[in-house]
Amino acid sequence: MERLSDLLSEKKNFILIGETGSGKSEIALNLAAMLTGAGRGKVHLFDLDQTKAAFRARDAEQELQAMGVELHYMPQLLDMPVMVGGIIPHLRRPDSICILDVGGNENAARMVGCLSDDLNGENSAALYVVNPYRPFSGTREDMELTMATILNACHIERIHYLLNPNIGPDTTEYDVRAGFENANCDACGAFVSEKLAECVADAFQGEIYSLHQYLVYPWNEK
Repeated sequence: MERLSDLLSEKKNFILIGETGSGKSEIALNLAAMLTGAGRGKVHLFDLDQTKAAFRARDAEQELQAMGVELHYMPQLLDMPVMVGGIIPHLRRPDSICILDVGGNENAARMVGCLSDDLNGENSAALYVVNPYRPFSGTREDMELTMATILNACHIERIHYLLNPNIGPDTTEYDVRAGFENANCDACGAFVSEKLAECVADAFQGEIYSLHQYLVYPWNEK
């Protein structure tokens, strides 16, 4: 099984898909920070989430600008997803590192189906984020049904699982360990709250990455 570190060093295009609320946007932001520091090229983050009004990558626009990441998105149009311009040229440019943060329902996944030729190519990796605390990822049957619906919509042929065993800001060490134990997939890596990553290292055999929280509700302090 490939590790996330291998994918990050070998690929240039990354698409994050998965159930609504699984943590794709937060992971996309953390990946952008990691890849910006790798010196492989300009990082472009495409926020394609048209399914919710909060907790989207675009909500961290200032932080992304400070990192040197170029953010691409279109204004939300309710139930009418709009494709962001310029994706295909950047997917094909050797000096562009692309991260695509896709909304978490079938319609959102279908929107990127037109990009499947590039997203199934050798330069791309599809990362399916599994959060065992989401309502349709609690059992293998639930996860497989949700995953099949999303993959059929976006025409992705091969995926790599990423675990995100976080509930929210109040996630405990017990929650993370239970999430690892109950995970129903073989993951190339896991993202864990930065305050817990070191103390749960013994609970997961693969690579654990520290998850910095960029996205917060307006009424919560960072």
